[in-house]
Amino acid sequence: MRTAIFIVLTLCFAGSAQATIPWPMEPFDSAQPLGNSYGEYQDYGGSPYMHPGIDILRPAGTAVYAVKAGWVKAVLTTSAELHWRVAIGDSAGADSCDGWLYAHLDEPTIAVSLGQHVDSGTFLGNIVQWPVADFHHLHFVKIRDAGLVWTANWRFVGNPLDELVNIDDFAPPFFVDINSGTPFRFCRDNSDTYFNVGVPINGDVDIIAKAHDRVGHPTWVLCPYEMGYEIRSDSVMLGPFLSFRFSGELLWDQSQHTVFKNSGPCNSQADYDFRQFYEILTNHDNDPLITPYDIGGKWATGQVPNDTYTIRAWAKDRYGNLAVDSMTVTTANFYTITLNLATTDGNPHARDFIVQVPYTGINDTTETGTPSYTSQPAGRYLVAVARNGYVAQSSIRDVFGNLVEDITLAPAAFINGDVDFNGIVNVSDAVYLINYIFAGGPYPVPWAAAVAIDASPNVSISDVVFLINYIFAGGPAPGTQK
Repeated sequence: MRTAIFIVLTLCFAGSAQATIPWPMEPFDSAQPLGNSYGEYQDYGGSPYMHPGIDILRPAGTAVYAVKAGWVKAVLTTSAELHWRVAIGDSAGADSCDGWLYAHLDEPTIAVSLGQHVDSGTFLGNIVQWPVADFHHLHFVKIRDAGLVWTANWRFVGNPLDELVNIDDFAPPFFVDINSGTPFRFCRDNSDTYFNVGVPINGDVDIIAKAHDRVGHPTWVLCPYEMGYEIRSDSVMLGPFLSFRFSGELLWDQSQHTVFKNSGPCNSQADYDFRQFYEILTNHDNDPLITPYDIGGKWATGQVPNDTYTIRAWAKDRYGNLAVDSMTVTTANFYTITLNLATTDGNPHARDFIVQVPYTGINDTTETGTPSYTSQPAGRYLVAVARNGYVAQSSIRDVFGNLVEDITLAPAAFINGDVDFNGIVNVSDAVYLINYIFAGGPYPVPWAAAVAIDASPNVSISDVVFLINYIFAGGPAPGTQK
């Protein structure tokens, strides 16, 4: 069930604090529309990947200029005439350094050459005409490599939006319902097995959202810059967690399935005709680098009490606009509690333990000393064990998995020889023992009261004789025998 209406806040955190470079085409100090974002899911019929840069939409033939002084490290194409590019590094030497990549230039217009020093504002070339109408663009990204000449094996190390000036963007991201009235879906962790909408969930779960953004363009849908979530009930608060932030280094060809779901009802698509992004919120490990190992992230629903939880997720753009959506979901995890019950005085009769679990309504007198209770809901609750003649134990147990526990009760305060546990030693205790030994009557309570009579570990007729001698003939008191 959805519990909160989509809301938008503008935080305006971005831009000026880290802004260091102009835009690579005129006007240099104004935000320009984007057709693809940094880290966004891409699939044009080959292997899916994460888009390693931003695509700035401008008409074919638009002049492109260097955003920073440096040395030309590469002038090359990765695939025929549409993919000519220029890379400009910060260092003239062969050491590793950062640089900027300008891709999809019209090859005859490229005006720089390998090794050349350029200043900020140097003309590099014009944007090539793209075969898709209205998608002529400059692919722009921060890279890192080593060597005097770079050969397109560079690393993608920065989102240009983190450094460009005036990234004014007043259109917030937005959530899209995956099902009617349902902004999120839940599936088994790292699987394509989805929970039906509205049913309780259990086990290790991935949370999937569908959030989009637009930057300066009315139709081209992007993935948000950042997403995160929190989980809460009346008694539990998990998070807030950062799912991802497309800011630093991008393992673009390794981590696409870490962030984006592309199966079943949550099939991410990103080409020129269909664009929809399903983000896996739970795949994270709380560090800024998105890696394949982040798929270890999950919501372990069995580690919290069964309850109704509110999932609140947010999507943020680089300018600081924030969208929030939420819904409720119920968890249903059930386990088996097995208790091994005993006494410290060696009572051979493993029965008459009273087990109480108020949370689940258990009030049981065991006959075996090894009770097992199935279908117990995950949670934290009181487990109490008592037995006549013994000190009861009561403690809080975390039942977030099948529980096997040994509980041993110590005798309550007793008088040696007081085997009927009435506070005095008299003939009734001798009769009680005779009935137990010869007629199957009730056992001594506590067992230690009988064991202590003549210091023998067994309860036998000798204990009866010892008691009779004490009671009627002034013999030694129970428990004084060496």
